[in-house]
Amino acid sequence: MMATSAVSSSLAPTKKRIKNALMDAGLETIDSNTLSKCAALASTLNLTPEIMAEVWEAHSMNKQNLTELTMHQFEDFKNELIKASLIATTPVVSNNERDTIPRGATIVSRKREVSPATMVTPISSSKRQKQPSSGTATSSIDMLAAEGNNIPSPVRSSSITATTSAIKATLPKYEERTKVGHVMVSYPSNYHDEKVTDLSNEGHRRCVLTTKCLGNDNEEGKGDDVTRYNITESYRHMFTTLEDRANALERRLIHMKNAIIEDIESERRDKDKKQTNNDVEAFFEEVNVPRQHPSTCVGRICNEAHNGRMNSTSVVLEGSSSSCGGARVNVDLSHIQEDQQQQGYSLFPGQIVAIEGINGTGRKITATEVREGASLQPSSSPANVIRQYYDGNDPEQPMAPLKVISACGPFTTAESMDYAPFVDLMHVVLEEIPDVVILMGPFVDVRQEAIKSGRVTCDDEGEDQMVVDYEMLFSQRIAAVIEEVFENLEERSLQTEFVLVPALEDAVAKFVYPQPPLQDRLLKGRELSNIPGSDGIEFGTLGLRRLTKHRNNWKCRVHCLPNPCTFRINELVFGVTSTDVLFHMSVEETNANLPTGSRLRRISQHMIQQQSYYPLFPPNKSVNLDLKQQDGCRMPCQPDVLIVPSRLTPFCAPVLGSTIAVNPGHLTKGTTGGTYSVLKIRPMKKEKFQTHSSTDSDTKITHDVQDRVQVQIKRI
Repeated sequence: MMATSAVSSSLAPTKKRIKNALMDAGLETIDSNTLSKCAALASTLNLTPEIMAEVWEAHSMNKQNLTELTMHQFEDFKNELIKASLIATTPVVSNNERDTIPRGATIVSRKREVSPATMVTPISSSKRQKQPSSGTATSSIDMLAAEGNNIPSPVRSSSITATTSAIKATLPKYEERTKVGHVMVSYPSNYHDEKVTDLSNEGHRRCVLTTKCLGNDNEEGKGDDVTRYNITESYRHMFTTLEDRANALERRLIHMKNAIIEDIESERRDKDKKQTNNDVEAFFEEVNVPRQHPSTCVGRICNEAHNGRMNSTSVVLEGSSSSCGGARVNVDLSHIQEDQQQQGYSLFPGQIVAIEGINGTGRKITATEVREGASLQPSSSPANVIRQYYDGNDPEQPMAPLKVISACGPFTTAESMDYAPFVDLMHVVLEEIPDVVILMGPFVDVRQEAIKSGRVTCDDEGEDQMVVDYEMLFSQRIAAVIEEVFENLEERSLQTEFVLVPALEDAVAKFVYPQPPLQDRLLKGRELSNIPGSDGIEFGTLGLRRLTKHRNNWKCRVHCLPNPCTFRINELVFGVTSTDVLFHMSVEETNANLPTGSRLRRISQHMIQQQSYYPLFPPNKSVNLDLKQQDGCRMPCQPDVLIVPSRLTPFCAPVLGSTIAVNPGHLTKGTTGGTYSVLKIRPMKKEKFQTHSSTDSDTKITHDVQDRVQVQIKRI
């Protein structure tokens, strides 16, 4: 009896922690015998209460939001726990770290071996680590990327959290990574040789980066300004009323409804020039109006279940509150699924679509066709504007291609704060000499253990350590390294510019979407006082003031832009968001009758068709969406290059004919390195714009970037 009581008392704290974790994950009822079995199983499999809670959350969703765990249901839950434990293998350790580590543990090392501020010097390609790209077995990072690409739903994403953390534990250290510089993805697919003659750096080039409107402030002058929706400064958030949110959703629905109707009418007029507008307008009906003949209804896609992932049987179409009181009707998609010759569909919550079918009772639409939004017009520029970028002083000297490097954080590994991957990226910048470098956050990742603890240390010459604020960490690890890159570039009279875009995981940025640009917390900054060893250290500043202007000609070299943002490089329009909208939409999407291999391209296409950088509603729980500022998420035009970093497999592909969508991946993945992208865009052929007059401002020319861009996504 004494032995039994001793065992029971030793399991009591574990049982309590497991019960609390399961309750936080949605469990409401569990009997004592089942809880004891859970505790014993956790001890046997070396599972933490947090992992058990994550597995329960996925198991519950698979069982239609199960809230009770009994002995009868325990066997199914037990199988899920065993699957999670099988992935948790022993992490890779170096030769001098052969201590015994329990299965599923993660090694965290805070030893700082190098000083990033002294590493940013030009290094030849022969001195950098190079590994053969062929004949190498599939690495753990490839497994992780493939696993992330196969996540179909929030149920899968919840259950994969435990396995993903275990896979990250088996990833190699950053210093032990392989395939450095290896090209993972390229566009066109046959482009693998960097020494192509048309991408030579010989010849002159001109790069003009436009991040704000330079014209008049009147509405007429802002019509062609692609930056008109960019958030320029911080705003007051978390005070949006329910009325404001409802009005914002209504405005977006009306805007997209008018755009879709205009597209449909335009197509019908092209098919039948004799058709009058009155006949076309009579064809559209509100979602709750019964009709015995086919009609077209425009509304917002919603999930009838409110919880869990939307499927083909839970699709609901919501109409405008001003025209039909916000009525919702069910949508029957079975006829589209059964007809193999009919074009398929891809739907997600928040999507505004036009559904053609029969709504006989006013309560259910039997759909025969789905129109997934209204695309924007391809971006174009007047001939005289394009001419100023390509008319050089020497007509016989060839134009060099525009080169853009893009990378997304985290810029340091999960176990270190030395920012060695970021320093290596700056080595690439000094070797490649791009015109523009686009850096997307997080720069100071709130998911880092050191950031969570609030005790971030900054070494002084490898000896002294002092706890600093997040702004100081950014200043020393990001701003100081970029400043040293500028010093190297100035010696060679090179004018590379940087674009900094924050992320929602940034500790130095506002946690709201759309996200304002990076800026100092204290605009003027101030020196710390009465703290030993803090002389000359500024508090509340990111160190960007010394970077924003070139020291000689006062040209802006570092541009802090919001998330998302739209800007121009020469005539080309770039759209950028650091939020993982591809993953968020992929786990909520339901589809049928679509070609295989089109998933990533299709999700990127949704963003353009919905004219928004984040069309999903309700948003993912990691996104603090401010509906009152939703204009900051709008696309002013169809961008030439759409950069959307995601945990999904890196890719680059043409979308809707005139847009190149690029997912550069993340620079680091757990303890090892990730990927970045290099874009090289050939100049436009002069025959295309020289036929027009130099003063011709009415004729606009499309950019056709898909025919002159070459993309490579490489390993860091």
